[in-house]
Amino acid sequence: MRKLDPFRVAFVLAALTALRAIGPDIVPEIGDIATHPNELIFGFFSIQLFGFLTVALPRWIGKPITPAPVLWAVLAAHAVAFLWGCVDLETAGVLRALATLSGVVLLLSTTPPGKTAKTLPILGLAALHGLIGVAAFLHGWPEATMAGLAVIVLICIEVSNRIGIAVLAVARERAGYPKLKPVPAFIALPQRAFTVLALALWGIGWNAGWPALAAFLFGIAWLVHIEPWRIKPYAGCVILAVGLLWKRLAFLLLALKDLGVADLSPFAIIHAFAVGGLATLAIGIATSIVRKKDKRSLMPSLLADVVYVAIASAAIARVGAAMDFALYDTLIPLARWSWAIAFLGYVLFTLRGAIWPPAATKV
Repeated sequence: MRKLDPFRVAFVLAALTALRAIGPDIVPEIGDIATHPNELIFGFFSIQLFGFLTVALPRWIGKPITPAPVLWAVLAAHAVAFLWGCVDLETAGVLRALATLSGVVLLLSTTPPGKTAKTLPILGLAALHGLIGVAAFLHGWPEATMAGLAVIVLICIEVSNRIGIAVLAVARERAGYPKLKPVPAFIALPQRAFTVLALALWGIGWNAGWPALAAFLFGIAWLVHIEPWRIKPYAGCVILAVGLLWKRLAFLLLALKDLGVADLSPFAIIHAFAVGGLATLAIGIATSIVRKKDKRSLMPSLLADVVYVAIASAAIARVGAAMDFALYDTLIPLARWSWAIAFLGYVLFTLRGAIWPPAATKV
């Protein structure tokens, strides 16, 4: 067994938080279903993001995260917050938000001044997300959940626009297609601007119809440009493409609702973003990181495939249940069990490289 890396600890803590959020409906006496939105938005996604940044940030800034003991202290604080949540979810939420802010301070302090342009958008949004989490748990701010979701969606878009497109570009080249050209500014800039505007309006409860429609249209143009259909299933690329598509569909649903075109449940939009987009991309990006660290990037993995199918099923079932109430009692159990299978498999997949390292290649 190899020494556990910080990103593995963070990903496992995030997965356990995601499992506890739906726990009462599968295993009684675990968690509190009434608080599961905040558990996911300010728990799972915060820890998952920190784990991702422990891998991505050193590559962006060209040096390790220092001091290392403080990095582990942040992870220990997240672990304490998770365990405290088994007794008191509200206090644990405050502790987790403070751990999130501490992690942001650490990452900002280790970033050289010349590299801040590359890191500040994500770290600034992560700090805002942590502050909203404090308000949600400490002051009982009712609008904090939606505001926090909007911010984490924006963070996910920033991350997937960097990492998702890079992974898909590699897969595209390995499939024998020409090198992917950068997305033109006349698509990329409006897509980013309308995305920010739509999420800001949605997060504070204002009408986001037209910006959401523009974000959808420019987002589809962005997706068409990168041609995700020109890939083979390398390193979770298909599930990344599915997550990118879900984000566009979520903006379309938001536009249809706020423009009065369709009478859609707000929960359909929330879960299209949260399960279809966020959770799917979080798992896709994280498993790609794990594959690379385990030196198994191009190896087939039945366990990973089960995780991808399960999270895709959870997204379809949960959004379907919100769109057609007649199917609610049928689809909700499917969504919950698919979610449980996805994150149990995700824990096993994350720990596999530490417990069972790949065989050494012969030279």
